[in-house]
Amino acid sequence: MPSRRIALKVAYPATAGATAALLAFASAAHADTCVTKHGSATGITQGFAEYESFLIIRQVTGNWPFQQDRISEPVYKCKNNGALWTCSATAKVCKG
Repeated sequence: MPSRRIALKVAYPATAGATAALLAFASAAHADTCVTKHGSATGITQGFAEYESFLIIRQVTGNWPFQQDRISEPVYKCKNNGALWTCSATAKVCKG
């Protein structure tokens, strides 16, 4: 009976080590799944052009109509072309 106790005590650290190794591997896999995406749109107002340019990023990454990935706050660059606004959005999209 004492040998059984010793075997169980040895098995737990081995299981914990294997679990930690799998978690580290999974974390490393998620770190590589981020990409930077760009979208551009033209609209009557600056706000509408910004919204549409970000919507393009969501659409091309499969996050529209429901967001499934982590998307950073977009950075916008806009120009007024007379009556219209043209905006480009840049955001980082991370799977998972």
